[in-house]
Amino acid sequence: MAHIHTEAKRSRAKSPCTRRHFLNIRMPLAYTEWANEGAPIAILVHGNRDHSRSWDGIASVLHRNHHVVAPDLRGHGDSGWSSDGRYNYAAYLSDIDVLFRHLGVTSEQPALLVGHSLGAHVALRFAGARPDLVRHLVAIEAVGAPPALDARQSAMTLDASLRSWFDDRHDAAASRPRLFPSVHAAAERMLSRHPYLTAAQALHLTRCGVRRRHGQWRWKYDPLVTVWPFPELDLAETESLWRHVTCPTLLIYGEKSWPSSVPERLVRTLSDVREIRLRDSGHWPQHDALPECLSAICAFLHDRSG
Repeated sequence: MAHIHTEAKRSRAKSPCTRRHFLNIRMPLAYTEWANEGAPIAILVHGNRDHSRSWDGIASVLHRNHHVVAPDLRGHGDSGWSSDGRYNYAAYLSDIDVLFRHLGVTSEQPALLVGHSLGAHVALRFAGARPDLVRHLVAIEAVGAPPALDARQSAMTLDASLRSWFDDRHDAAASRPRLFPSVHAAAERMLSRHPYLTAAQALHLTRCGVRRRHGQWRWKYDPLVTVWPFPELDLAETESLWRHVTCPTLLIYGEKSWPSSVPERLVRTLSDVREIRLRDSGHWPQHDALPECLSAICAFLHDRSG
């Protein structure tokens, strides 16, 4: 583990990243690139209210053998905000499809695809829709919604769910952004919500995740990304996509994350799957337990590289 951690520190110093931009029809999108021309492509997809620089620790090691690209999903980071405030899997999947085309990924040279949380579910769906383009898949914390939210959504009738969606969109659009007097104040807020982060990790994530306006700082993400998507595929439809995933898949979970039935369903449904749980991690294994997370990914890629 110490070896991986040391390698991550060394690689960060040797692998500067670059910001790039592309378009999905009219939607301006951004990504961070750790260039390694001619190497296999690795695409890293972040979670909700996160951004591409959340992958720095993972990218610094993958960059040794991969050309690494991490997009900012629409409504996040330096990508554009949806003009109608709609953020659902169809939109995210369309953006990832265009990114694959933009990078020239083909069935002859498929990519490594890694996702966290929301990004893990985007990655799983994409690998089911385009199995020929994904060589290996790593899904980190592919869980359901937190239990309280899941119970609330499950108890609603269709008409009540639609009314709730109307209200949630209205409230999110009308809400005032949370403002902070400094980056450090915003980092303290992040630490209060993610207690397994170190102060240095929280500060790095915050610096990349806020922008300054009128002398104060606010998060870059669109408040409407927090609204539960509607309509969404039901469980049977989602599992039918999972069944089309043909590449080796690694599932990584934090033991201290919230309970979910999704991991069991994924293990039962995917054809070539390995599951690993990290004891000292919450919902962000790529930060909470970076050396262990990297070791699991590197071992998986080594074992399945035949």
